[in-house]
Amino acid sequence: MYPEFFNDVFGPVMQPGSSSHTAGPCRLGYLAHCLLKGELKSITVRIDPDGSFSGTFGVMFEDLGMLSGAYGLLPDDKRIFDIKEILRKSGISFNFEYTDLGRANHPNAVEFVLENDRGESISLLGISTGGGMVETVEVMGKPFKYKGDRFIDEYPFTPVLPIRYNDEIKPQLFDSMAGWRKIAQSEHKTLAETAVEYEKRASGKSAGELYDHMNKLRDIMDRQTRAVYEEEARPLENGYSGFHYRKWEEYTRDHVVLSGEHSAKVIRNILGVQAQIPGVAMVPGPMGTGGGFLYSALKEAAAKLGSTSEEITDALFVAAGIGAICYTRSSPTGEVTGCAGECGVCSAMTAGAITYLAKGTAEQVEAAASLALQMSLGWPCDPIPGGQNQPCFSRFITAIEMATVFADLALSGRDAVLPFHEVVDVMDRMGKEMPGCYKCTSKGATCTAPAALRISEEFKKKMNARQ
Repeated sequence: MYPEFFNDVFGPVMQPGSSSHTAGPCRLGYLAHCLLKGELKSITVRIDPDGSFSGTFGVMFEDLGMLSGAYGLLPDDKRIFDIKEILRKSGISFNFEYTDLGRANHPNAVEFVLENDRGESISLLGISTGGGMVETVEVMGKPFKYKGDRFIDEYPFTPVLPIRYNDEIKPQLFDSMAGWRKIAQSEHKTLAETAVEYEKRASGKSAGELYDHMNKLRDIMDRQTRAVYEEEARPLENGYSGFHYRKWEEYTRDHVVLSGEHSAKVIRNILGVQAQIPGVAMVPGPMGTGGGFLYSALKEAAAKLGSTSEEITDALFVAAGIGAICYTRSSPTGEVTGCAGECGVCSAMTAGAITYLAKGTAEQVEAAASLALQMSLGWPCDPIPGGQNQPCFSRFITAIEMATVFADLALSGRDAVLPFHEVVDVMDRMGKEMPGCYKCTSKGATCTAPAALRISEEFKKKMNARQ
């Protein structure tokens, strides 16, 4: 299989959290649950003290995702936020252990050991590879690779991916913008039509099925931007979250917004997405809230341009094609490429989609995506535990707001100089050269500032008390 739109780019549909730190571990726990016969009585979760889960533990709901999966829930189940109480009421014990998982050879490694009411136990070691995608490393102590993409004879796994492997999958249609443009031109198709053809080959689904799926994702993304303002919703706020939507509402009501009306609306949408409300599903792309962030800017561009919902869906297919190129040539996650692989890729997808929506040429779409990704090269991934979403907040606001600017620049004729796929390749090389402490471990970059160390220590004490 190769990267496709609804597993790798816009996936999985999930409850609030991180696609790689919440949804991925949840899916691995679910696969472990599939192996257990009888009634679940105890859950042991092992994480590596030097891995990324250990560094951010609790910040991205890692604990809730792991336990929920082991209990038999998938990432879209809103019971994930009540899982500890559910386990206690069910008489199921759980604990977390820190141990060397070097044999997995990945920063996002986690091992599950589950025991049933007969004293029988199963074990599964796996890795969360980004965007909610997973791969087993060992099953019952034996090496075994499985990505949750199909039914198999060896173990009683239920597939966790919405697009499953099938015999109708055809070779990948393109892996660069240049190749994409060439095919579109030769077949007299738009970029969106060619992107749909890519996904037809990757999934075996019809164009009608794919449009239905993307329309559903579009509606979920749209709800992300407005639920906190329009619904009786209770976001996941606490003293460490720093969600800012209320203050922004007050500010824009009582002050002249210096950055302009359009920027103010985009920020309002972004803060609505960031609110993270249990029961309001999220669409990653590529980071956990990335789909909603992308839509925050696309929605306002569409309002200015008078675009139809169908045109917005086509733009989302273009964004997905840009994302698929990134997933083909790299692993756009904080753990591998730093924040360029998350905020940067999300910005590139957004800039390309807006340019397409504005009737830009295929060359201009590529220029917008390239300019946006170039902006973020070298960004570390260094979330401060308990740090009110800093420095992530600064970066995703920059990434999404600047996407519109880069779309305008590309539409004005600005040359990005570097083809998009070459920028992706540079991002991948830079990510691999970046010190491990800078890649989603909360041990490097801004996390080393004295204030960050103090906040992090306070947060960890609270998290330990919560266990």
